[in-house]
Amino acid sequence: MHDWAAYEDAATDDNWTVKEGYGTLVTSHAAGLAVRFSTPVTRIDHTGHCLKLDTPAGTIEADHVVVCVPTTVLATAQIVFDPPLADKHAAAADLPLGLADKLFLYVDRPEWPSDAHLIGNPYSACTASHRLSPFGWPIVESFFGGDCAEMLEDRDAAQFAIDELVGLLGTGWRNRFTPLAATRWRHEPYIGGSYSHALVGKAAQRGVLAAPIDGRIHFAGEACHAFDFSTAHGAYETGVAAARAIIGEPASIA
Repeated sequence: MHDWAAYEDAATDDNWTVKEGYGTLVTSHAAGLAVRFSTPVTRIDHTGHCLKLDTPAGTIEADHVVVCVPTTVLATAQIVFDPPLADKHAAAADLPLGLADKLFLYVDRPEWPSDAHLIGNPYSACTASHRLSPFGWPIVESFFGGDCAEMLEDRDAAQFAIDELVGLLGTGWRNRFTPLAATRWRHEPYIGGSYSHALVGKAAQRGVLAAPIDGRIHFAGEACHAFDFSTAHGAYETGVAAARAIIGEPASIA
C-alpha cells in the first residue's frame, strides 16, 4: 500500500503515447554515441581502483558504471558483483516484475473513430483493453495484464483478442483482423517481466536499490524511483540523476 500510495500521489491524468514509438525515442537520445549490442555484462569487479566489467567481448575498464537493468537481472544474479552486493540482490528480489503485454492487429476497413476503446469482457478477470485506431491507424492495440497476461504468453493471445472483438462486433469481423506483433515480456531475455512492484512491507527497498556504491557504481531504472516507478520518465530521471552524480552536478528527482 505504501508503494501504491506513492505512485498515486505522483500520478496525473496525462499518459502520453509516442507516435513514432518508444524505440525511436530511445534511439534518438543515443544518436552519435558508441553503442554496442549483444554485449551483456556478467560480472563487475570493484575490488581495485578501476572497475572491471566482464563481457563476452572481453573486459571493459571504467572509473564509473551505471547499472540500469530490470530487477529480475539483479535478483537472479545475472550480474555478479565482486565483492558481493547482497543488499542489492535482496532489494531487487523484493521489487519483482509484474506482467503486462500488448498485441497489435491490423484491421481491414475500421468502422470507428480514432482512439476509440472497447473492454473485452468486464465480467471476466481475464480480458483485454482494446484501443481502436490509435493515431487514426487501421490497427487495434490490445492490452493484457496480470494473471491473464501470464496465461496468454503461453497461448495464442491474438486468437483470444480476436475472439473478444468478434464477440463485441459480430462474426463478420473475424476475417478483418490480422495479427501484426505481440510482446512476451516474461520470456524476453534480460528482462523477464514488465513493471516493478514492492512486496508487502518492502517499499523502502527502492531506496536501497538506488543507492550508489562507493561513489563508483550507480543504479538507475524505473524500480529505483521512489514514486514514478513503472514509468519511462521515472527510469529516465534516475538515469539523469546517476549521470549527474558521476560528473559532479547536483541531482534531484522532483
